[in-house]
Amino acid sequence: MAGLRRVGLLGGMSWQSTETYYRWVNEGVQARLGGHSSAPLTVHSVDFATIETLQQAGDWAAAGAVLADAAGALERGGAEAVALATNTMHVVADDIRSAISVPFLDLIDFVAARVEGLDRVGLLGTGYTMGSDLYPKRLAPSGVEVLVPEPDDAALVHRVIYDELVHGVARPESRADYADVIARLAERGAQTILLACTEIDLLVGAGDAVVPVLDTTRVHCDAITDFIVAGGPR
Repeated sequence: MAGLRRVGLLGGMSWQSTETYYRWVNEGVQARLGGHSSAPLTVHSVDFATIETLQQAGDWAAAGAVLADAAGALERGGAEAVALATNTMHVVADDIRSAISVPFLDLIDFVAARVEGLDRVGLLGTGYTMGSDLYPKRLAPSGVEVLVPEPDDAALVHRVIYDELVHGVARPESRADYADVIARLAERGAQTILLACTEIDLLVGAGDAVVPVLDTTRVHCDAITDFIVAGGPR
């Protein structure tokens, strides 16, 4: 359909995450426009092994350079905006922004708008995401406190993501473990749980939590769909 805007998707972290983004954005465009409409997306899928090695080494500058180069390639290929199909690597969002002149559709901005008015939210994601100031710093201006799991719980959440979910494995025992972690965050006052890693969707749904959950990937995909269809958020 004429008028749809092309989004460049930085993916591969993991490929399961990128698959979810591709499917949900296309489903969103199809639901909005009907007929045979689909999303004009250009995907640059990096090798997650390279990124994961840099994560472990703490070399975020090098990881940011990889994604900045990829973002530039997406813009040169005709992307009218760039989105990053992962939570964790939003740590290097500034590197990506500096490499492009088109808009960067920042996941954290859209999540911040959704939780405005709450006092406390719980955060589930990789150890890198939970251990960073990514969410606390960005949500603080709205008066929202971010609670992360206690160290043992955080280690469990991270291990399940990297050892199971990024490989497409969703174990019932891990689902039960995550439900327990969520319950403990709720006991500490979390009003909503942010599922801040795309792969967690494989394991946790609304029926697995004692408080509402907000899938940050769904929020991001809706915003990407907004941009494609209307040129910006509703």
